[in-house]
Amino acid sequence: MTLRGLILSLQEMNIAKPDDLERFVMEDGLTELLDGIYHYGVLIINLDMFQVDHPEKLKVLLELHQLKPEECLMLSATDQTLKLAEGMKIAIVGYVNPELPTQKLAEAVMVVEGFEEVDFYFLERMYQRVHGIPWTVIETKRCFLREMTVEDLEGLYQLYQGKNIARYVDELYEDRKKEEEYTKAYIKNMYAFYGYGMWIAVEKSTGNMIGRAGLNNRMIQGRPSLELGYLIGEEYQNQGFATELCQGILQFAKEGTDFEEIHCLIERENEISIHLAEKLGFIWQEEIKIQGRTMQRYTKTLHF
Repeated sequence: MTLRGLILSLQEMNIAKPDDLERFVMEDGLTELLDGIYHYGVLIINLDMFQVDHPEKLKVLLELHQLKPEECLMLSATDQTLKLAEGMKIAIVGYVNPELPTQKLAEAVMVVEGFEEVDFYFLERMYQRVHGIPWTVIETKRCFLREMTVEDLEGLYQLYQGKNIARYVDELYEDRKKEEEYTKAYIKNMYAFYGYGMWIAVEKSTGNMIGRAGLNNRMIQGRPSLELGYLIGEEYQNQGFATELCQGILQFAKEGTDFEEIHCLIERENEISIHLAEKLGFIWQEEIKIQGRTMQRYTKTLHF
């Protein structure tokens, strides 16, 4: 599935005040969004032109435009318009129009107060979140990191069979049903709430899963902290993939989180990971106990 239609009422986007000389005013960011979205093959449907006041009318309107509800995203500032999407698989982003107070917009996957940072990619991600489509989060020269899906479990079990991998990482559940339940909960709670987590690493040239890497939340010294983690399949080790992926993740952590520093927790015997951490600029801090294991804590400052 892909985003093909944007449904909205331009009148709802009107931010003109009663005493404004101009009767219709839109935010500059929204104007830029609507001007540019055509380049991505997205059709804009203005509900004001068709007097749509019932879900059945909206269904007919979409059929006339050869669009399926699940191919559309609705941008709405009123609860009344949101009701038009009832019973349909339409992704919804709410807009808090200061001229339309008291709107709850409870059905929206996200509510925005302005459009300065709203572009096609933002809408596409909201659409993907509603439909359970994994986000591609980071792209490097040879790889990309994307969100995990339940369908990745078979590949992960194969990945974790490497002799040297199981020594330093928490194993997957032997019972695959338990691992599937855990994965579903992780996708729903971690990605959607925090916007990051452990991602699947894919080699661009082959499309093969080569590992997993990303960011974990940890309590360290009684404080919520950010941890860098990675795992590279044995046949892909010693090719610079770990360095490449971790550099991309560190850039993401710097730009996409509010943490001032990031940590690596490494067992003393894991010399390869210690070497990589030092190569990436992490500095040893202390030896600590984490979930019954003795770990070396390395730290890197994200913001100077």
